[in-house]
Amino acid sequence: MRLLTSFLVPALMSAGALAAPAGVVDRFEIVATQDAYNGATPVGAAGPYVVITAIVHGRLDPAHPDNADIVDLPLAPRDADGWVRYSTDAAVLRPKLPRDARRILFYDVVNRGGRLGQGVFIGGGALTDGAAPGAHFPSLLRRGYTVVWSGWQGDVEQTGRGATAALGTRFPIATAADGKPLTGMSREEFIPDQAGGGTTLTLNHRPASMTDRSEVQFTARAAWRNADGLADYASTPSAPVTDWQYVTQPNGTVAVRFTPPAALPVAGGGTVAPDAGTIYSFVYRAAEPRVAAIGFAAVRDLLHFLKSSNTDAQGQPNPLNDMKAAPCAVGGDCPADPATNFDAVLGEGTSQSGRFLRDFLYLGFNKATDGKPVFDGLLAVIPGGRRTWTAVRFAQQGRWSRQHEDHFMQGDQFPFSYASFTDPVSGRHDGLLKRCQADSTCPKVMQIDGSFEWWGGRGSLNVTDGAGRDVPLPANVRYYFVPGTQHGGGGGVMTGLVKPPDSGSTCRFANSPVTMTPIERALAVALEHWVVHGTPPPASAHPKVADGSATQPVPVPLAGTGRVSALFVTDHVDGIPRVQLSKPYRQLVAAVDADGNETAGIATPEVAVPLATYLGWNLRGAGHAEGEGCSAAGAAIPFAVDAATKAPGDPRAPLSERYAGRADYLAKFHAATQALVRQGLLLPLDAEHIYRANAGKVSPLLLPNR
Repeated sequence: MRLLTSFLVPALMSAGALAAPAGVVDRFEIVATQDAYNGATPVGAAGPYVVITAIVHGRLDPAHPDNADIVDLPLAPRDADGWVRYSTDAAVLRPKLPRDARRILFYDVVNRGGRLGQGVFIGGGALTDGAAPGAHFPSLLRRGYTVVWSGWQGDVEQTGRGATAALGTRFPIATAADGKPLTGMSREEFIPDQAGGGTTLTLNHRPASMTDRSEVQFTARAAWRNADGLADYASTPSAPVTDWQYVTQPNGTVAVRFTPPAALPVAGGGTVAPDAGTIYSFVYRAAEPRVAAIGFAAVRDLLHFLKSSNTDAQGQPNPLNDMKAAPCAVGGDCPADPATNFDAVLGEGTSQSGRFLRDFLYLGFNKATDGKPVFDGLLAVIPGGRRTWTAVRFAQQGRWSRQHEDHFMQGDQFPFSYASFTDPVSGRHDGLLKRCQADSTCPKVMQIDGSFEWWGGRGSLNVTDGAGRDVPLPANVRYYFVPGTQHGGGGGVMTGLVKPPDSGSTCRFANSPVTMTPIERALAVALEHWVVHGTPPPASAHPKVADGSATQPVPVPLAGTGRVSALFVTDHVDGIPRVQLSKPYRQLVAAVDADGNETAGIATPEVAVPLATYLGWNLRGAGHAEGEGCSAAGAAIPFAVDAATKAPGDPRAPLSERYAGRADYLAKFHAATQALVRQGLLLPLDAEHIYRANAGKVSPLLLPNR
């Protein structure tokens, strides 16, 4: 299509942008525009919202240096101009009238196609016909934001219904220069209790042959531990899986149906029977890799278009052009004729989506077509020290490494920190911000992790080096740690009654109920103030080596010691992880008090005024690879009610010695809550309707009403 050269490039040059853009939004196809929340106005918002459902048709220059890290882009099919085409789902939630908006765009990175941030930062029900955010929820819509979601994950199918369904993509398949399919070795992993049970492993990629089994390595093992207790792939005892076959599933994907081996060897000798926690590893020759890293460029180019372009490459108007008439982000002294639709673009991603943002920065995608930053501020929530398995051939973007599950999957090698330094383990010099520092496109960054991210997600390597020494963070970065939390936090302590897991449960202990989302909402507001007004946010708060709050694991009363997800310098060759056991990373966890509760970071009222010991780790139970780390779970070990009910060997003081009844507990809990409000780490609405409301539910069985 020649319209690119006849229309778009001159327009970019006249605006002072780069003469040769790395990518463009060729067509922003609006599928539907409808009132949000059945026309109801969110409480606290200046006016009603509308939802735009769209499909973004993009084009990328495979020769542009800004696209160099999109693996296999030069091997993707090209159009008549030599560019690569793709498309993604998108949804926009915007004020219906610009007068009711502020010129701030908030991009919520979708998680496996889902709008995970909607429940945390927006509230309410379904975008089109659900209830509008209510009086008790501090929704970002109260602040006049325009919220955007779009697909980025290459293996999530595009639907065209981004406002009501998963947001997916349609990315091209790379082929060899001679037109033949590309192949390469890939490794899949299957653990029954993480995959809904059964003995069928769905593959992320098609096998190069449905009949040739000569290169397949199919093994089963009880855990990732060799005779020396080290997490290794090559020397961990395993049994071959010999009874298996490929099957084509109704949706066209290929799976492996197998029979488990009769017994598994274990480190140190002996065997055990396979169970629901057994790790099955399947190495095979895969074919037809999708160009997965297009997802980074797709986000880059969509946000640049929505902020800075009046039309797409086809000449169709940007549906957010009227935001030029909206009140500016700072709230006063607004320019009469702004050059862009928004003054600030803020991004947020949780878990997988937070790892996406770390990769986005590291790979240099925060540089837009005009050379300016895409994001002005980023909030990465619970990514730990990891990135994603995206910018490689045969990517598996849904995978994430933990102590037991997916342990050797890619996405967790140096660099881990936003700071640049020479890694004492690998010898490499790098940092997540190295690229954006070189071209002055770094945003202001906040990252918040919980306790699980330090136990299971390399979290300590954000702020320490591989030798276990503190690493100062750049001035544009804040890092926060929330103690006692499992991955994503829990639903709140409330009654305080802890129900032990049922017999046969995956985890040994009850999950941790400690919440994180209220802290995340407060930090999102602090990020806006930092970006828009230059107001310094709360200082970083996390364990440190210097003061002893970052340390090695120690036993906890009635629970023992958790398992840190060990890490070594690892290469992935022919689908198999090659672990250099001589190059381990020293990982640390938060120090604990006599009760076993962690002492550093942002202590929520639930941890500051505890009813139990709250842990960021849990252990697998019987029948589930017993004793290994339990997925993304934390744990709660309740305090005894009084001295008479204490378990043998429990050194922790009972509740009767901690609180003089229910009123005393509530007073201390409220004081801890208000302290966070004063520090800007908790919003008043959440203090009242999350923490005060939950604490009021504490059971009289634990604390008498006096």
